[in-house]
Amino acid sequence: MDRSTWHNATITLKLPRDTAPDEAIVALRAAGIPVDEQGCAQAGFLHMRTTQDYRSHVFRWFAHEESGMLASFSAR
Repeated sequence: MDRSTWHNATITLKLPRDTAPDEAIVALRAAGIPVDEQGCAQAGFLHMRTTQDYRSHVFRWFAHEESGMLASFSAR
């Protein structure tokens, strides 16, 4: 059996469920997550889930190692 690989998110952001889409995009960008006008990640991988109590959305962004994005975030 192959061993699983676990990756920590580069950035994790939790927003209230009723946040407007435009406000969510502004918040994602302010956190340093590169998203386009529709909220799709321009680099890396962006995963969104709803919390168990349905009160919040959790955004987890994983930068690609080869893109050089990790170097800019490790300096923060």
